[in-house]
Amino acid sequence: MGLGCIECFRRFMQLILVIVNLIVALLGIAVLIIGIWAEVEQKKYFEIADSSTKFLEVPVLLIIVGLFVAIVGVIGAIGGVFASKTFGRVILGLYAFILGLLVICEIAGGIAAGVKRNDVFDSFRSSSLTTFKMIPNDTSYNQTWNDFQKSFKCCGVDNYTDYKTILHIDVPYSCCNGSESQCDTANPSNVWPKGCVTTVVDDIKDNYVSISVGAIIFALLQVIGIVVACFVAIYKQEDNKYEVV
Repeated sequence: MGLGCIECFRRFMQLILVIVNLIVALLGIAVLIIGIWAEVEQKKYFEIADSSTKFLEVPVLLIIVGLFVAIVGVIGAIGGVFASKTFGRVILGLYAFILGLLVICEIAGGIAAGVKRNDVFDSFRSSSLTTFKMIPNDTSYNQTWNDFQKSFKCCGVDNYTDYKTILHIDVPYSCCNGSESQCDTANPSNVWPKGCVTTVVDDIKDNYVSISVGAIIFALLQVIGIVVACFVAIYKQEDNKYEVV
């Protein structure tokens, strides 16, 4: 009776393992999609930044991580289905090891991202300032900034005064918060008061909580996957050893 209860519990844990890993695989696909979306959308968010800025590589990293997590999730699900077989237990052992390393890397990456986030924002401001200074002599950057300011309802790097203090030119009509035909950019009330870098950074910070909560849930699911995988694989090994004796 006792062994029967343990076996039922093992089967239940095996089912949990499969479900958790299917969820992990779906989350990996979601990260992959977000990475692809970010690769496209970053051109809108960061087109005012210098192309050499390192954080523009983040979407590529998301794509790689999402693909890897999805594959690991599928492997874990397969190992859960075939946990009663020897190769299934081998897969579960490999899965737990890989997932453990992944969780460690995610924690380290999360801590580094939290500590270095201000450096990233400073880098974005610095690169944006570089392109901003090119406006008077480069029509392509001039057009880029005009389009960006219209889309994000912002003006300058930090604020509209950058045009006077840095470029020594009049504030462009793309900064107008109303109709351009009736806009006097010399009047501060007619232009967007917020700088474009500030707008982007604030937008990213507003999503920090959601991203952090999602990352914690994701990490917990992975830890559950590791614990359950180890239990299912090890228990079956012990059970087989008992039967042989």
